[in-house]
Amino acid sequence: MKRLCIYLTYDKQGIVDSYIEYMLKELRTIADRLIVVCNQPQIVSGEHFLKCADYIYYRENLGFDAGGFKDALCEYIGWNQVWEYDELVLANDSFFGPFRPMREIFDEMNQKEADFWGLTMHKEYTNQDGTRLTPEHVQSFFLVFRSKLLHSDLFQEFWESMPYYQSFSEAIEKYEKQLTKFFNSAGYSYTGYADTRANDTDNIKNNFNQFIMIPNELVQKRRFPFLKKQQIAYHTLDQQTQENIPLVLDYIKKHTNYDINMIYENIIRLMNVSDLQRRLCLHYILDEKQETGGLQASKIAVAVLIEHSSSFAYVMEKVKKLWDKYHILVLAKSQELLNGYKEKGLECIECIEDNRHTIIDKLISFDLVCVLHDADMSSDRIPSYVGKSKFYNIWENLAGSDDYIRNVVDLFRQNEKVGILTAPRANFGDYFGSTGAGWNGRFEEVRRCMDEKQVQCHLDYLKPPFEIIENYWIRGGLFACLRSWEPEFLELLPWIWCYIAQSRGFLTGTVESRRYAGMNEINKQYYLDAIGAQIREQFGGFHSFVELQEVLSKRAVVDYCQKHEKIYVYGTGEFAKKFSPVMPNIEAYVVSDNQNKQQVFRGRKVLYLSEISNIEGTGLVVCLDKTNQAQVVPQLRKRGFKDYFCV
Repeated sequence: MKRLCIYLTYDKQGIVDSYIEYMLKELRTIADRLIVVCNQPQIVSGEHFLKCADYIYYRENLGFDAGGFKDALCEYIGWNQVWEYDELVLANDSFFGPFRPMREIFDEMNQKEADFWGLTMHKEYTNQDGTRLTPEHVQSFFLVFRSKLLHSDLFQEFWESMPYYQSFSEAIEKYEKQLTKFFNSAGYSYTGYADTRANDTDNIKNNFNQFIMIPNELVQKRRFPFLKKQQIAYHTLDQQTQENIPLVLDYIKKHTNYDINMIYENIIRLMNVSDLQRRLCLHYILDEKQETGGLQASKIAVAVLIEHSSSFAYVMEKVKKLWDKYHILVLAKSQELLNGYKEKGLECIECIEDNRHTIIDKLISFDLVCVLHDADMSSDRIPSYVGKSKFYNIWENLAGSDDYIRNVVDLFRQNEKVGILTAPRANFGDYFGSTGAGWNGRFEEVRRCMDEKQVQCHLDYLKPPFEIIENYWIRGGLFACLRSWEPEFLELLPWIWCYIAQSRGFLTGTVESRRYAGMNEINKQYYLDAIGAQIREQFGGFHSFVELQEVLSKRAVVDYCQKHEKIYVYGTGEFAKKFSPVMPNIEAYVVSDNQNKQQVFRGRKVLYLSEISNIEGTGLVVCLDKTNQAQVVPQLRKRGFKDYFCV
């Protein structure tokens, strides 16, 4: 049997990662000819990973995967050459693996009767709102067409007549979801490799994508020897599916020959750090007692940053337990603050611009560095007990004891992709007020710093760092980039550290002691219960987190509208449909000037933004998702809108 394989890759940065080379080598074992289509004009880095291909074609990303396969079949290779083969494999770069040899997969599928097959199938389903029926279909990231279908006029007609889809959603709806039905209606049979039918039910709520929502089950129990990248990137708003990714990664690491670092290489480069922290569950709870054998000659430093003279006794109590085991470095902005520590024989350095490089060079020389702050123990500005609780939060979770530090060091040793571990956020007293503060107005400063210092990462206004990192464990080498940083940028480090780590291929997470975690969980549950009870009493009931958000938003919209005689609603999509019923005084709906618009929406005119002239005393409710809000709000401000409300 002669087999042709076309593999399609696309990367916004023009980079080819090592997982692609692994996949191509596996495809090489079952393919007589291997073609790679790059949906970008050039490869910036990693082109050598494509060396096992017979030929590489470069093109603009026109029509997404479907467009790339269309051009490969119709233009680059040509039908006369395609028909020289008995089977055609179409695969893209959207998955990691295989976790078992590709030859074994094809040997198994050779025993099944079908004209075409794929790795997974999605059952027929109706949308939640009942608006559209989607037929059962083989999912298009990996398709195999056998001789009978491959050599048919219908197969050529399908690709020749296919348009270049303008959006990803259009490609999914018209290509992936219709391909199976198109060929099956003509009498061609199909099947799938993974046992996805085990989860098929008639319950409309089970119309979920299995490789997104239950990847661990799919890999371990349903014979799916791959991990879709979409599984890791997918963000569930209020569903408890986070356990799947850590479980499946652990399984791949322990029970397959696949190098899991190939997965980390790609997702660390492409994903946002906050998404990574949540999806990979990068929160570690360690025992206070030693769990491992020793430090194995690791060079470790503890750097203590002093701001409050009132903390001296508390810091020294902790330091005395560590100073014969680790290099202790005390830093402060004045000699006065350092005097007491110098008298105890500790190495003390005044933090001034002149000796910054000395400090950095010293920290770089250590394998791991623990950076700790003191806390205000006086009652001058805050109650002293709050300062003491903050101090406990920092030191207990990062350097509670020698045994605990050894467990932290071992965690770094076992997880070579972890670059920084920070303490959990304090959520008591006035510290609770920082909950949900996000960028706290620092995004533009951070972005400017990233651009000037060429920190390569996935920065997103809608996704602030999961923690503001001031107290942390860090691999010493990460300090190297700070040598050339100006003081104004160094002040932004708490917001930037996780991105620096990401740009160098490392993950950032949180760590806390078992003792603190138990207490912290109780506190968080108390806060959730109290917040939930108050919302229920004042705004009405809810069943899910998403519904809770809607309850709060709708009440806020009502309050806003009551302050205005006339309301414009920006948007004519799902958000506008959802919130319009609670706005009785809608004058008209508004869309951006460059957008196609309908004349009427829900009985009201639809206007372009430029058509609204008199805005005095007028309210504007922006019914868009957060991503579109970020694009529209600057337009509103330019046009003089100051009084608007975003749902």
